[in-house]
Amino acid sequence: MIPILPSSAHSADRPVRLPVPHALRKALPSSDRAEAALAKALDGVGIPTLNVSRLAEALAGSTGHAILAAPSCWTDAQLRWAYVVILHHLGDLNGRYGKLFDVADRGLDHTTSNAPVSKTKAATGMHTDSSDAGYNPDLVALLCLQPGASGGRSLLADAQALFDRLRQAHPELVSVARNAWPRDVVTPGLTSCSKAIEDNAIPVFSEDAHGLIFRYMRYWTERAMAKLDRDVPEELTRLFDFIDADMDEHAVRFQLRRGDMLVANNRTMVHGREAFENAAGFAPRCLVRAWVDGFLDSRSQALSLRA
Repeated sequence: MIPILPSSAHSADRPVRLPVPHALRKALPSSDRAEAALAKALDGVGIPTLNVSRLAEALAGSTGHAILAAPSCWTDAQLRWAYVVILHHLGDLNGRYGKLFDVADRGLDHTTSNAPVSKTKAATGMHTDSSDAGYNPDLVALLCLQPGASGGRSLLADAQALFDRLRQAHPELVSVARNAWPRDVVTPGLTSCSKAIEDNAIPVFSEDAHGLIFRYMRYWTERAMAKLDRDVPEELTRLFDFIDADMDEHAVRFQLRRGDMLVANNRTMVHGREAFENAAGFAPRCLVRAWVDGFLDSRSQALSLRA
């Protein structure tokens, strides 16, 4: 069992940064071989042995996240290869959107379609990944290939600390947070109808054998209620308002740079981004998202929700 890091291991006003493993630098394929190496790595072939214990400790412990900074001079294919290799040591890459999913503005509007916010330039709001009640990735990761022209700061907040403050300030809302509320069905390949939305009900806070589970997507929950022709209950709005205000106050805000790899525990950390703009003369913003399964089975310690 990997030990939990003490809460003093990081500053609350900046993200945790760790060095890229030296063995990764030594194993880096040359630029002309990186694409082929990446294809093999995605299939789990040619993965060099790395020591990622510090990263795993941060993800399983109180910090819940870490950023590894690869050299910006590496090519896109080299960066993607390094990213896949590191994530391979943490678990299995989920492929429901492709093992690597480019987060970039595609000119879409999530308010008028089922397009995910990840395909727009809009602010995402603070959230955890996956709108499907039946699937919740252990880790969410983002590799920055291009930060864009302006905006797009990343945000992180600690769900365990949020829950503790909720219990102190509004204990009457804890039962609301534990109740399963419908969420709009936006996952490609899943049927979206009233019954599917009803069945896609997810509590905001829950727990299992691994501990805390925080699942939060206010926009898709409120849109689900609208599609079901229901008013959002007053107590649910109060809960959402408290969560949003708390995360806004306590969020860590930072700019990802080319080569930065952010990895976060999707059960205990909430993430988001501010709106961004692309502009002539700048490479369009592009982050590469990955979901990792199986991390908690071997590395998590229980974090009780009980008062």
